[in-house]
Amino acid sequence: MFAKYAAIRHLRWVSAASVLMLGACGGDSMPNSATPASSGSSPPPLMATFDSIQANIFTPLCSGCHGGANPAENLNLDATHSYNDLINVPSTEEPSIVRVKPGDPSQSYLVIHIQKEGDGASATDLSFIEQWITDGAPPSTTTSMADKFEIAAAQPDSGDVESAPPPRIIVGFTQELDANRVGGGSVLIERIEEDAAPQAAATPIPATVSMPAGNARALLVTPSSALTPGNYQVVTNPAGGAELASIGGATLSAPTPGVDGKRVLTRFSVAAGGSGNSPGH
Repeated sequence: MFAKYAAIRHLRWVSAASVLMLGACGGDSMPNSATPASSGSSPPPLMATFDSIQANIFTPLCSGCHGGANPAENLNLDATHSYNDLINVPSTEEPSIVRVKPGDPSQSYLVIHIQKEGDGASATDLSFIEQWITDGAPPSTTTSMADKFEIAAAQPDSGDVESAPPPRIIVGFTQELDANRVGGGSVLIERIEEDAAPQAAATPIPATVSMPAGNARALLVTPSSALTPGNYQVVTNPAGGAELASIGGATLSAPTPGVDGKRVLTRFSVAAGGSGNSPGH
């Protein structure tokens, strides 16, 4: 899961079977210090903030495997996706426990895993993560509310080909969502034919749609059963009665709706022959 950095103290979060979300990534070890090897510019010292943890740990140590078009275990830890993938999202090893529960490190699987497995992580390293969670796991201080209500990121993203069925689809937005506009059929996951035109008929897939507590800019779409190989899209559904909107009442400025009024939030494929997570992991 992690690239090896010779100049980094040995911080290994990874057990042989999993990391964070938590899944294995080839058995690679994680360097011990949160200080990355010098590459001309270095992030600030590790602090109990999301920006610091992202810059010192997730980006240099994790995103090489947990990033890109098909991240390991459907967990993307690059700077665009990681917060949405961690906050109140169920872990892989213990689906009844979320990866990060704001305000409660004892019920955050990220902390539980490190405490249980160790893997070279120092008590000091862990204390920064615990303090960030205790403080409510606030998001990046460099991310402000955008002027337009748009999609910020999606996992899987449009065009991605998943080697295994994703247990959930996570869509992040530039503004906080109106919780009253979530659910009730406002967002759907649909199966589409391989050569389907953009406006071709699609088959709805049973799924639950929710906002993770503590992250009002994210939407979780969880299929009721594992997605079979094929092509899928997550769309807004004006026929559901309440169009998805921001807490300020704005509707999505992009993408442009189709003739049926639906907006495609992400469109991806599940490859044949893949095996992996079932819903809930």
